[in-house]
Amino acid sequence: MTLDESIKLKTDLLIKGLTITDEALKTVGQGGLEKVFWVFEMTPTTHKGTGDGTRPLPNDMLLPYDLYVDVRYSPESPYKVHASGSAVILMKNNIELCEVKWPKRPDFYDMKTRSGESMKKVASMRGDCGLRVCFDNACTYFAKGEQCKFCNIVPARQRNRDHVVTRKEAEDIYDCVKEAIRSDNPVCSHLAMTAGAAKDDGLGNLPQILERLKPLLKEKNFPIVTAITATRNREETEYLCSTGISSVAFNLEIWDEKIFNEICPGKTRRVGRERWIESLKEARDLLKPARALSSFVVGLEPKESVLAGIDYLSSEGIFPIMSPFIPMVGTEYEGKEAPDTDWVWDVHEKATEIIYKNLPDAFCDEIWDGDIGICPSCTTTKLFFDFMRRIVPRENPKRMMSNESVESFV
Repeated sequence: MTLDESIKLKTDLLIKGLTITDEALKTVGQGGLEKVFWVFEMTPTTHKGTGDGTRPLPNDMLLPYDLYVDVRYSPESPYKVHASGSAVILMKNNIELCEVKWPKRPDFYDMKTRSGESMKKVASMRGDCGLRVCFDNACTYFAKGEQCKFCNIVPARQRNRDHVVTRKEAEDIYDCVKEAIRSDNPVCSHLAMTAGAAKDDGLGNLPQILERLKPLLKEKNFPIVTAITATRNREETEYLCSTGISSVAFNLEIWDEKIFNEICPGKTRRVGRERWIESLKEARDLLKPARALSSFVVGLEPKESVLAGIDYLSSEGIFPIMSPFIPMVGTEYEGKEAPDTDWVWDVHEKATEIIYKNLPDAFCDEIWDGDIGICPSCTTTKLFFDFMRRIVPRENPKRMMSNESVESFV
């Protein structure tokens, strides 16, 4: 299996999902990292784990070339994971492709914060080195019927109340981050934080959280990205970029203005596309190069449109990243057809070439190693890092929990 074939496999798995036998799940939750629906439920069908309920789904899966991919259950998928002796094997149409591994489970998953909250419900891991916190799983757009049509942050919380605390307190987040980065047993090297839209369309409780984390940032370099709604004004942008964070992500999702207005009504009415782009440019001017990010959902607008957005933002010094669209359970687009794998590949290939031409700073070693709060070893739901690797060849960063790799059979 070549690198391209492994990236194509990851692309196909993100779009088509997989099934897993009960036997293959026997180590999940006991050594293997279990699924935590920390913000979205990124599956087309709800599934809790083994048939007898004793094992949850795994969170991510390691593929050849050290690619981590999000595990998404789909009973219609041609992909199936089964156990063979002590190994776990990925098959397609009953043909074995490669061995796979689950990321290791961190010790803090069994610990509590000083307030008595389960740490796993406050902060969770992605891949092998990325800590994730959704500091507020509520979203005012849902309350007003203005939610993005592809999003299920609120339905996911309602269906998985045992997975997360809706609104995380700054002290609880501090306890989790301190434990995760502790010098004698670190399990992560960077942090990504996000939330639904705040009631006042502002920063919500993020300022309290960032202020509480400042002592930890003084002790140890710890890149943080905040993926939130665009700021209301320049003062908010200036404050956010002064707190010690490494990057911000104000995710436009859709470039075509008409389609953006239709699919993201809350963002349109309460913030506006013009202010969204303006806030990205403000952050660009305040942070290091290529540290203002904006994500696109690939598959909801024509190829030419998303590539035009990639070209514009990257030429303005803003780093556009991408997520393949899947019709997630509980969204307005549940049951909608997902984009074709080859189409998604073509968009990513062309987009990556555009970014490399317009914004070569995005390919620097610091970003590759996680200076934007995420890295190739923990970005399991997106493909942009994998396509960057095709243009600037290099190994994925050294992982925190495990240096194991897997090999392909074909």
